Amino acid sequence: CFLIFFFHLASLDARGIFGLKPQNVDYLTGIFLAPFAHSDINHLLNNTIPLFFLMSVLVHFFDNFSYRLMFLMYFFTGLGMWFFCPIDHNIIGASGVLYCMTSFLFFSGVIRGNRQLMSISLLIVFLYGGMFWGIFDLPHNSANNISWESHRVGFVLGILFSLLFHSKGPQKKRYEWEDEEDE
Repeated sequence: CFLIFFFHLASLDARGIFGLKPQNVDYLTGIFLAPFAHSDINHLLNNTIPLFFLMSVLVHFFDNFSYRLMFLMYFFTGLGMWFFCPIDHNIIGASGVLYCMTSFLFFSGVIRGNRQLMSISLLIVFLYGGMFWGIFDLPHNSANNISWESHRVGFVLGILFSLLFHSKGPQKKRYEWEDEEDE
């Protein structure tokens, strides 16, 4: 990410080279490259720091499966943006993937009932709860040239992945007394 940001600083057209233009075959590479390009240092840091935290949590809870899961989130978020975002957009940044990871971890904790994942869900609400407004077409998002559609794609995919992979990773701990019949 930082290397591509420095590429951007060199006054080269990062958005034109790495960007994703929905439904434009010439920009299919943006599915893979757009998450690595950012408009400025704030954009880069606003994506990198939460991604580092969320990726660490994924690796901790989902072990080896986390790497496959991160690739699926990365690829399908880009593909979803290519199919569902407005044609006139040129999208860069990793926030769609960030939204996917956030909603996956939150809903995984809720669906599984695992205490550790549920505590991560609460932490995510505390740290990133304000992100929820980023999936809506609000004046703030439009005025700041924020692709709320890519956030929505990532958010929905995170929910779908949490449902699809509910049997992977930590599960709710069952105690012997829960299985005993009432007398």
